Amino acid sequence: MLNPNDPSKASNSETPATTSLQPMGFTDILDSIFSLYRNNFQLFLRICAVYFVFNCVLSLMAGIVPLLLLSSSEPSMMEAILGLVFAILVLVVLVLGILASFVVTLFAVGGLTFASAQTYLGRHISARTAFRQVKRRFWPFLGGNLLWLLVVGALAVTIIGIPFAIYFGTRWVFWSLAILVEEHSVTNALRRSGELVKGTWWRVFGIMLGILLLAFMIQSILQFSLLFVFGVSQSTSGEGDLLTTLKQMFLPELTAWAGLVRFAVQNVINNLVASLMLPVYLIGAVLLYYDSRIRKEGFDIEMRVSNDVV
Repeated sequence: MLNPNDPSKASNSETPATTSLQPMGFTDILDSIFSLYRNNFQLFLRICAVYFVFNCVLSLMAGIVPLLLLSSSEPSMMEAILGLVFAILVLVVLVLGILASFVVTLFAVGGLTFASAQTYLGRHISARTAFRQVKRRFWPFLGGNLLWLLVVGALAVTIIGIPFAIYFGTRWVFWSLAILVEEHSVTNALRRSGELVKGTWWRVFGIMLGILLLAFMIQSILQFSLLFVFGVSQSTSGEGDLLTTLKQMFLPELTAWAGLVRFAVQNVINNLVASLMLPVYLIGAVLLYYDSRIRKEGFDIEMRVSNDVV
């Protein structure tokens, strides 16, 4: 049954004929992921932009700390004191930045999840609307994240607990959609996800694992390729021999300011690719969520009836 607060039941919305609400196989889901991403690229890019910029700044700050402590082999007393004080200040800001990064990540992930759910149904949505929904559901969304991380993370610490972590991680894969789209409480969201996964655990696990591995492969290839191209360009411009330049690109040494430049370039490339690949896994989860609702609840029929009534 549809939740009364489910945005998919809004009376002023209409699902266009271009949205194919029908059961999908793995290849259909993969095709729909990249189709939805391509058709709504600007929307996803706007949502990821804050996440990308924030993580780039945070990574650069993390690289400055060891550089301040190790850049001078024989500093004077005053230089050592000033460097240490500045490094401590940067560390404090870095700790606060990590906490802020967690919040920014929540908004990015939540915004992408909600935007994917709405655009799949053919609805027009802005990045501001997606962030507003996350803000409105922030505390349940935060609580769900912390509970999920506490249970799954704690189980994954030990070898014996890893199978249980995988089981619950798959069983609760739709909890965020239950909170953001259906607007359940945290405990009801976990229960709701379990209901949708029940009887199809292996299918959900296999599809999500396949999407995760595909996204990881694409991300790794893109990051390696961009770093390699940049390293080759540096070498050909007279920055050093090829092997040394490539080593410095992939493993920059933060003992000199020149290494910070390569470190910054590396982090911009890595964060850029990671930000662009983030929607892939989340769109996949959204598509599988609707696929499960269609198979278990006849969601496609309910949507057609709802649109006919409107």
